[in-house]
Amino acid sequence: MGGRDRKQSLADRTPALEWIASSLGLLLTLGVLGSIGWEAVKGGNGRPPAIEVTVEGVTPIASGYVVEVRAHNRSAATAAAVQIEGELDKGGEPVTSTASIDYVPGKSDRRAGLFFADDPRAYPLELRAVGYAKP
Repeated sequence: MGGRDRKQSLADRTPALEWIASSLGLLLTLGVLGSIGWEAVKGGNGRPPAIEVTVEGVTPIASGYVVEVRAHNRSAATAAAVQIEGELDKGGEPVTSTASIDYVPGKSDRRAGLFFADDPRAYPLELRAVGYAKP
């Protein structure tokens, strides 16, 4: 019976590979939780979102033209309900188009489109973010 107990105790030992895998899993879990905690504490450092809008391209469509724009948030703060405005200057006659982007996380990009009846490449186009909400 003594030999049988010894064999069973060897079988009950946890293999080294299992210890290594569980230790790695613990380290990864702690790293993710630490990163989330750091972002929660650090947040946007009190700075507001900084949205920069640029033209990605102009595409003709059946009812006119669409100006594809990219909204880049240079800040770490998140912006919600971002309002983008594009204005064509047709010789003193401004033509405006707006778009709304639901959510622009910090340090990221989102894309939208502005519709115009006239070709926006033929006139000066001014783009800007005109507003946002805190999520």
